[in-house]
Amino acid sequence: MTQPALQRDALPAALVAVGRALYWARTLDEALSATTQGLEALGFDVAFLEFTKNRYRVRSLSRRGPLDELAQRLPVQLSGSWAGQGVIADQASFIADLKAATRGWLARMGATERLDEAIERVVRAAAVVAPVPIHEGLWGRLVFMHDDLCEADVPLLSLFAQQVGSTLAALNGVTRLARRTAELELVHRLALSSTRSDLRELCQQALEVVCHTTGADAGTVHQFDQATARFSLLGEPYGYAGPLLEVFRSFETPDGMQSLPLMTMAVEALPVGGEALLAEGFRFIANVPLVLEEQGVGLLSLLRRTPEPFDDAELRSAEILGLQMASLLERQRLYLHSERLYADLKASYDELARAQAEVVRHERLAALGELAAVMAHEVRNPLGVIFNSLTTLKRLTRPTGDAEMLLNMVGEEADRLNRIVADLLDFARPYELVKRPVAIEPFVAGAVDAAAQVMTASVPLKVVTTFDRELPPFPIDAHLLRQALINLVVNAGQAMPRGGVVTVSARIESKGQVPWLIIEVCDEGLGLSTRATEKMFQPFFTTKATGTGLGLAVVKRIVESHGGEVSARANPERGTTFEIRVPGGSERESVVTPPRPSPSAPRR
Repeated sequence: MTQPALQRDALPAALVAVGRALYWARTLDEALSATTQGLEALGFDVAFLEFTKNRYRVRSLSRRGPLDELAQRLPVQLSGSWAGQGVIADQASFIADLKAATRGWLARMGATERLDEAIERVVRAAAVVAPVPIHEGLWGRLVFMHDDLCEADVPLLSLFAQQVGSTLAALNGVTRLARRTAELELVHRLALSSTRSDLRELCQQALEVVCHTTGADAGTVHQFDQATARFSLLGEPYGYAGPLLEVFRSFETPDGMQSLPLMTMAVEALPVGGEALLAEGFRFIANVPLVLEEQGVGLLSLLRRTPEPFDDAELRSAEILGLQMASLLERQRLYLHSERLYADLKASYDELARAQAEVVRHERLAALGELAAVMAHEVRNPLGVIFNSLTTLKRLTRPTGDAEMLLNMVGEEADRLNRIVADLLDFARPYELVKRPVAIEPFVAGAVDAAAQVMTASVPLKVVTTFDRELPPFPIDAHLLRQALINLVVNAGQAMPRGGVVTVSARIESKGQVPWLIIEVCDEGLGLSTRATEKMFQPFFTTKATGTGLGLAVVKRIVESHGGEVSARANPERGTTFEIRVPGGSERESVVTPPRPSPSAPRR
């Protein structure tokens, strides 16, 4: 198809208008696209050839259908000369027969496909090739293609190419400045980031900046574990969310960090995963080791779909930003390590505090045991005299009226004092456990019957037992645990001054490899206050007017001597449930708490 003749009189003004439009461009791609579209409007076919590393790359091309079809069948990167027609010359040149020049160039490139018909149909008759200079040197070439071009058009078009070069130089400066600004912003952000900040979010932000400044289409950050010598994906990749995630989520290399120097390569050269990357459209990869003080902490990987490797400036930019990311990873690792150390130290301190509290408690119990032994000797002898005297007085005087009432009161109070001494001795007595397998159902039933004998007969109380299933024998000290269960049932009855039902249930549960016996005593009383719940198992704490405050304390000691635990909780409607949990163990094991009184102290 023949083009209309060039309007040479109007061409200078038209080129000035195109050049003015370039000033609105903000990126290199926008400038190239604006120039190409402006020249197309003047009737030209246009090609921008970027020259890097002695090779040309078609950076922008007129989107005329047949020309675009031909371009798709040509090599993307071209050799450093164009059929000897002055493509690499410093000055603009005129190609009088562009079709012949194109055939010669294809022959030099070794193109095997026959493109004569396409060249004849698509390629214009002539071309002017003008250098596009920037202040660092040569950016590339701008090719003007038209059927009506002549040698006289070279100066004007060359001048326009220089104007385009000035614009590209300015945009290159802006791009570099934007890149440095982004780098500095990222460095500043990572430097100010708290160790408590979300590491994954920070890495995602850093990846976005690195990919923008290096022209990468996608990127990942892997953290390196020194213990396992494996790389693990940190957060989510930037610019990609396909099936490759599972391939590269975790991997290892033969020599760990040592086998990953700073480099860029074609993805097909990768020893692992190259074919998968190529299938996803990626052509080049850059690996940036994240190293801090010669210690590898991770790997930054950048992927590019365009068929050109990362250049030195891009790798340097990635390396600078990678250093800050390495610092971030190491700071986070040290913070987590310090948190673990603090947790270990706090656990040790808490354990020490518990041990100290246990020592104090044992010392108090030991002192209480000695005191109880002395009281048993010093108090029970006078009590025996009181009981004998009361019996003798009643026999000799046969009192009636007020005298009988007073003597009975003395007897009741003496009996109460005797029970207090007995409770105190039960609490302070050292326990030597003898565990043997015991049938649980008869054991619970016997304890309930014994408790029923001591509960007030005037109050309508009912005690029922429930079992989920037939329980196998369980190793316990039946004598001691029976006393604990009796105390709980009696306590439940006393919590219901108007009567009610006490429910005792038992079951066996497995916790890990250890079976646990669980006995629950549930009453329908008034329930517990918060203060009572906190202190109910402390010695001498009671809410009853005539209580000693030792019954539940004895229960706690007996259960803990079995290695178990006792707790209380309020029922949803009313009343309280006490729960005993005792682990299974050997048939015989001695647990002595508190220490025995000294030999000089009298024993009951």
